[in-house]
Amino acid sequence: MSKAISDSYIMFKRCLIKTSRSPEAVTMAIVVPFIMMVLFGYVFGGIASIEGFNYINFIVPGIILQCICNSSAATSLSVHNDMSKGIIDRFRSIQIAKSAFISGHVWMSVIRSIVITIATFGAAFMIGFRPTAGFAEWLVISGILILFIIAMTWLVVIIGLVSKDAEAISGINFLLVVFVFLSSAFAPPETLPTVLRVFAKHQPMTPVIDALRGLLLGTPLENEIEIALIWCIGLIVFGFVLAVHIYKSKLTK
Repeated sequence: MSKAISDSYIMFKRCLIKTSRSPEAVTMAIVVPFIMMVLFGYVFGGIASIEGFNYINFIVPGIILQCICNSSAATSLSVHNDMSKGIIDRFRSIQIAKSAFISGHVWMSVIRSIVITIATFGAAFMIGFRPTAGFAEWLVISGILILFIIAMTWLVVIIGLVSKDAEAISGINFLLVVFVFLSSAFAPPETLPTVLRVFAKHQPMTPVIDALRGLLLGTPLENEIEIALIWCIGLIVFGFVLAVHIYKSKLTK
């Protein structure tokens, strides 16, 4: 177990070094949340109206999830590049835990997404976001967001493992962003056409967004927190099991 952890840490440092060698990508990862907040908060906020909500306050949970999805998407490309450029063959020839490669990418992705989430909150406060959450609510919010980040990370690892090329990865990752749009992120699901309304109410992004919105703004909550936790934990288990299975099957080829 200790060797697996130490090897995973080495792989994490490798991913960190690769990321540090691309400062423009790091800069854009921090700048994009600010752009998203300004775009949706000021441009669309001027024409949108949600009864009982300041629109900036309303959209913050959805923007945060969208930025997490965008951040996680970089991991799928990184995994794909490593799988397709022969680095795995080198790892096979040295004494390293088989799980270390994939764990290193997961650690890096989770930390990057946490940093971007903090940056997104910072952007939100700058343009007028004013939550009413107390200390206890912020702890629950942090827990939900970390679970969501881990869930998205394992899903994008699967995308990186199975995709044939970078273009396919971009297309599949775009679906994650679509899921955010087809949720309660920017408008109540009740305003959508019937088919989209049913989809929005029964996909994982909506309960996570509703739970975050209720905790941040003090709006009434029913069972959104429980449903959000079930979705996040379920996706983590599903993503972990499937990603490990795919990775091991590729190692044996």
